[in-house]
Amino acid sequence: MKPLLILFLVTIHLFFTAQVNTSSALAADSAPKTKIRIAAGGLSLSYFPIYAAVQKGFYGRRGLDVEIIQMSATLTAAALLNRAVDYTIIPSTIATAAARGAPAKVIFFSSVKLQHALVARADINSITDLAGKRIASPGFGNLIAYEIQFLIERYKLGPKTTIISSPDRLIAIQKGLAEAAVVASPTDIKGEEMGLKRLLQMGTVLQIPQAGLAATEEKMQTNRSEVMDVLKAAIEGLEYTATQREDATALIAKWLALTSTQASKAYDAVKDTYSRDGVPTPEQSKAYIAMLAATAGLNADLPASTIFDFSLSATAAKDLAARK
Repeated sequence: MKPLLILFLVTIHLFFTAQVNTSSALAADSAPKTKIRIAAGGLSLSYFPIYAAVQKGFYGRRGLDVEIIQMSATLTAAALLNRAVDYTIIPSTIATAAARGAPAKVIFFSSVKLQHALVARADINSITDLAGKRIASPGFGNLIAYEIQFLIERYKLGPKTTIISSPDRLIAIQKGLAEAAVVASPTDIKGEEMGLKRLLQMGTVLQIPQAGLAATEEKMQTNRSEVMDVLKAAIEGLEYTATQREDATALIAKWLALTSTQASKAYDAVKDTYSRDGVPTPEQSKAYIAMLAATAGLNADLPASTIFDFSLSATAAKDLAARK
């Protein structure tokens, strides 16, 4: 697709898609603020610390007016590269583009372990009971399908264990089309309310980062101060999420339209998946590249520096720590 056509499609999308304007209500001073547009997919706890940073005023007090814009994940890389947005929360599409030469990098991860869970029918007592059964995924060749294949191989479930595609995995189990599924939180909570059994938190066996922030190399080189402020606010969002359970739970409930009980369970399910400073371990970075190799056809031996640059996140974390 030609660059001008991509830019046109992204622009049209930004005007007509449902937008989530999350400008902070806590930063009400009259000083003009710098508008920051961040692309995101659907609502997800994987980037909750960034959302919380907006809502709690961590961006606003740095003079940033942040708008989180929901769009299809397939559009986010083009939106970033064509300057329709300043940052993207979805790292996989831009990391794939960077691996193929696009001038951009993933600079921050909010979640460094998977926030997904394996849920199954109530009569399934263990993962090994899924041998020869059907496990639902939202499609093929994506992250969740990769996770299911990992389970099949790790737990030796055998070639008769199959991945099926279903737009609603819980309904697929309920209707007998599948015996299990891998789902994100809080869908796992809702599954339990339907009588399904949680068999495994995927983050305990697969430390693959999920959401974060990516920027163009031009942005990093020419507007370093803005990038640093964006990262510092995001890191404060991580600290808030880790330390303010009651307030964070209330914010999750409001954001995702959950009951307080559901929000509390969702918080507890994902609290240990978040980074402390936005910087993954080398092992987590390697696991992410392995996932992209399987789902996007990248070279499994791809140097991490091709798609990642966490130097600014590390510096931002040190600056914040020095001021405490």
